[in-house]
Amino acid sequence: MAFDIFDFSQTKKWLNKNHKNEILTLLQASFKDVSPDDYFNQYFTSDACFQRKLRLYYHHGKLVGYCLITFANKGGDILLNASAAFYPEHRKGSNTFTYSLKQAFRYWLKHPFKSIYYADTMLSPAMYRATVKQTAIAWPSINNNPPAYLFEQFNSLGSLSNKVDLRCLVNVGRSTNYDNEDITRFRQSNKKEIAYYCQINPDFDKGIALFVIIPISFKQFILTGLKALIQ
Repeated sequence: MAFDIFDFSQTKKWLNKNHKNEILTLLQASFKDVSPDDYFNQYFTSDACFQRKLRLYYHHGKLVGYCLITFANKGGDILLNASAAFYPEHRKGSNTFTYSLKQAFRYWLKHPFKSIYYADTMLSPAMYRATVKQTAIAWPSINNNPPAYLFEQFNSLGSLSNKVDLRCLVNVGRSTNYDNEDITRFRQSNKKEIAYYCQINPDFDKGIALFVIIPISFKQFILTGLKALIQ
């Protein structure tokens, strides 16, 4: 499905009133138990970060999704966070992954000696699967040993997952608008990444997200490129 794509930068060109209203409508349709205005103010306008990059996705003139990347200083490290939402018929894990990783590596190329991490609170098992299948190093995941101290540093108010003994769960106070059929399908999935996600975050349908950390480095760049070549 083809989208019309528009990119924005907080320090150059940002949103107008019409864009805001479109995003608020999308947020209302995408999440349960959340105030769209509060969510918008927290992620799109707060002073918690020094830069934002945003991509809006349109289909036949209608906003159908967005991907927002924020940049913040965290104890000397740079932490990139993501927020994304799509109407159900337009959801696909790769919609936002490529954009997010591209923004992360662009920043790394300009600051190669900084410790840079991309983090995402993932409410969707499908989004988690799309991410770990395309990224060489992501924590937590089946084939990587995560550094516990990073979860303590970046997710200090989060909860421990008994499955992996990591502070990798976050009560975000909202849940994706999956129906019961979707939730059952995820829980019964034989796809290893989705099964792993459901094991370490069994309450994803109740507003609990999985906090996923991806290091942005030369090693990541090389190994992710090699992974893309052999898939």
